Amino acid sequence: MFGKKVKTVYVVEGMHCGHCAAKVEGAIKALDGVKSVKADPTSGNVEVVSSNELERSLVAEAVKSVGFALAED
Repeated sequence: MFGKKVKTVYVVEGMHCGHCAAKVEGAIKALDGVKSVKADPTSGNVEVVSSNELERSLVAEAVKSVGFALAED
């Protein structure tokens, strides 16, 4: 079996370029269970594929650690 995959899209405020997106991707990839991350600086969307649903607070803290913030729901 390939295991469970959960796809979640977050919106990150303040990403304006590829460098910003790479910082956000790196911070989220470091979280346990994350399989892949793709950030789009134009839309602010960050698609995360993980083995389990991630706690939003953990993702928010990771994003904050590199100078950005999750948009409010």
